[in-house]
Amino acid sequence: MNRWPRSFCMKTAVYLVSLIYFVFYAPSLNATPIYRYTDKNGVVHYTSKKPSPNAKPAKLPPINRGDIKLTKRKLISCSSHGGIDCSAGPDRDGSVICRDGFTRASARYRFSCNSPKLEIADISDPGENGEFSVFVRNKKSVAASKPAVFYKPLTGKEVKLKGPSTIEPFGMAEFTYKPNNPEKAPKKKATLAELNITCANCP
Repeated sequence: MNRWPRSFCMKTAVYLVSLIYFVFYAPSLNATPIYRYTDKNGVVHYTSKKPSPNAKPAKLPPINRGDIKLTKRKLISCSSHGGIDCSAGPDRDGSVICRDGFTRASARYRFSCNSPKLEIADISDPGENGEFSVFVRNKKSVAASKPAVFYKPLTGKEVKLKGPSTIEPFGMAEFTYKPNNPEKAPKKKATLAELNITCANCP
């Protein structure tokens, strides 16, 4: 069975030890001189202790610590420019275009204009027959397709409210609930926990 020469193994081991030393003790190398010498067996050593009075520090490559200064980028929104105009498409750099034509906003088109954002703006008090309305606002410049509002009281089945098939960008829509049996309809105002909003292109 062939074996590696002993001198080769020793040199390899010394190289690995030296490499580990430089990696883990790099912060102190700039302050402490490192000396290089060769012993009688021809093995190269590195040490921080001066091996002889006439020894000179070894010439080592500079250590790069990757000190990179990052400049802070000021984020600019479309809030003071009428909001985001998704119908205008993306700008050349992939950012959004504001409704007044401003093109230096920081928001990215792919994240801001792919879907609408619906939220409940108001819930009316129940009428004499238990009917009430839920007003939904679209906060994005993307039309909401097939929006739906579901009402599930604490006791009872989930019911889909009647409403429009789309909600325009930045628009408002009204969804109404009319119970089949007014006598069993809840007399208290519906809460947000009892309502759920969905749409075909909602995230």
